[in-house]
Amino acid sequence: ALNQASFYAGHEFITFCRLRVLYLIKSVRKQIEYNECIRIRKEIQEDVEIGKILTRIEKYQAAVDFNRRNYEKVLLNITRYPQLKCLSHDVPYTYARSLFVAFQASLQNSDAGNDPPHHYLEEAE
Repeated sequence: ALNQASFYAGHEFITFCRLRVLYLIKSVRKQIEYNECIRIRKEIQEDVEIGKILTRIEKYQAAVDFNRRNYEKVLLNITRYPQLKCLSHDVPYTYARSLFVAFQASLQNSDAGNDPPHHYLEEAE
């Protein structure tokens, strides 16, 4: 049991380090001059990974908010840069998945008197 606990602690540490590295990359990228479309595409791809990690480490509200912002960023920029259409499947999926997982988690906690956020399901659809 001790080995299993240390395995999960190690896995959580690695996941947290990955999250920190992605935030560091985002910070450094601001200092590097890229073509605008390439910069936006890289940001969106990194944000998808960050959203997945936030969901995996059960930071549901942060994941939902982060993925919503990323989805809005795609919608805002896709008309200006049609090359971003290749991201138009992964970003909505990640956003909807975070909403669904947050809803599932709230269902498990609803026994404690909390009402599950049904608007998450409507928004995910």
